[in-house]
Amino acid sequence: MEKKIIFVSTFPPKKCGIASFTRDLINAVNNATSGELIIETYALDKEKNSALYKYPVTGIMNSYNLDSCIETAEKINNDNDIKLICIEHEFGLYGGELGEYLLGFLSMLEKPFIIRFHTMLSHPSAKMLNLVRAIALLASEIIVMTKHSAHVIKEEYGVSADKIIIIPHGTHAISAADKHELKIKYNLSNNHVLTTFGLLSPNKGIEKGILAMKEISIAFPEAVYVVVGQTHPNLLEQEGEKYRDYLQQLIDDFGLQENVRLINEYVPTKKLMEYLALTDIYLFTSKDPEQAVSGTFLYAMSAGCPIISNSFVLAKEMLDKDTGVILTSGSESELAAHAIRILQDPQLRNQMSNNALLKTRSTSWKKVGENHATLFSEILDSNSIKHELISPGIQL
Repeated sequence: MEKKIIFVSTFPPKKCGIASFTRDLINAVNNATSGELIIETYALDKEKNSALYKYPVTGIMNSYNLDSCIETAEKINNDNDIKLICIEHEFGLYGGELGEYLLGFLSMLEKPFIIRFHTMLSHPSAKMLNLVRAIALLASEIIVMTKHSAHVIKEEYGVSADKIIIIPHGTHAISAADKHELKIKYNLSNNHVLTTFGLLSPNKGIEKGILAMKEISIAFPEAVYVVVGQTHPNLLEQEGEKYRDYLQQLIDDFGLQENVRLINEYVPTKKLMEYLALTDIYLFTSKDPEQAVSGTFLYAMSAGCPIISNSFVLAKEMLDKDTGVILTSGSESELAAHAIRILQDPQLRNQMSNNALLKTRSTSWKKVGENHATLFSEILDSNSIKHELISPGIQL
């Protein structure tokens, strides 16, 4: 009998970070297991448009419709080949208050499941606390991606440490292409390059990077801030390109047309890693201090980019003076001052780059895939989970 694992998540061609994460993770686990497990996906999609998807998507669940959630649980229960379900959780992915329809789905499952919390908010409301506790009670194991999230779910939500496993967000291999040649390729050969990438929305705070370029461009007229990414599809549906138009207006108002490029493109991984390989400084300006993890942040760090970041959970765990800067005031003037200091000191940039690479060496998708393969195998074999195999040296 086949051993099949079902991921429940958004999935490409949907354009969101969790969709890309799930695709990359499935590829990594397949590589780690050499095809010994069959891994398929039930995509989360309000429209249930099966024509959009290709294998490994074999089912679609409208997570904003409770009947669809229950029907999907029954379908999984009736498939004898399915041995384990791996669920990607973000509060906005599921319907009902705080995504409570997910609990209806989970309560109907008759098979073991793992759930990964991409965000773990501290100081939860009573409703959120009860919801997470109920999910944790049903789950076989709970995956989080940072020490901070593990601490919060244990101490503030009261989840047993025996159920909590830390596996970091995966990162791609750095581009092997020469940095100078890449700058020529992307028409940036004579420029200092600052970069941000990801789906655009107001909470990304891109305006801060643009406003900082007023001062940076005085010190370095050849500096260019490259912002790569389409507008988030949910925002695009709600208000069109209002945010992008606002950013372009800032560029025009301050005469920064030669110093800022808004690239309206959802780039494939290879091209993304090339942009990061040619980057001199990566800017992370997202506004949410509770954000538990960021694939964009980790990809930049693993590509050897010195990072200037707003203060948030992952930055506090990963950044220090040897790898980048965590802003204290959060102002564009502070950002500009640090960027100018780093651009003026090539030796400092190289040191930060090398230290960033070293600090992310355990986050490769290969390693992350192997950790998941170990976890899946132990659950499927009904063995107790050996946490030290997954998160060596981490104390909850």
